[in-house]
Amino acid sequence: MGIGTHKKAKAFVELTKLDAEYLYSDAANAVYDALDLLKSNPISLLTDVRTPIAMAKRIKEGKTGYLKQALQEWQPWIPPKLEQGLQQGGAFVFEGETLLFGRKDPATGDHVKLEELLRVVLPGDKDNELPPRSLKK
Repeated sequence: MGIGTHKKAKAFVELTKLDAEYLYSDAANAVYDALDLLKSNPISLLTDVRTPIAMAKRIKEGKTGYLKQALQEWQPWIPPKLEQGLQQGGAFVFEGETLLFGRKDPATGDHVKLEELLRVVLPGDKDNELPPRSLKK
């Protein structure tokens, strides 16, 4: 899910080759607001050390190939609501209305590890299942 219009979502699908069936565009910011996701302020984008640390970690781990490719073709755009440019995301797993996992990204590029999500979504052993957690900021 991402901020933006349906038109921008289609452009994103063309660029990334992701299956459009799994993409939801939230131009009104309804889901972000309902989940009370964090927003940065313009100053923190320049002063919060978590963003450059997260980016440096990706570079060190060699996980920037997709970004380099995307930046060659992607055109900057202004989101439907200007403040959405400061919107942070997160990762959530629900079973019905029960939140099994929730993490609000604290800074740009500071995302949940995929392995952590997979442990929730694809538990290997009933003894290793993570209990439902409350949503934390």
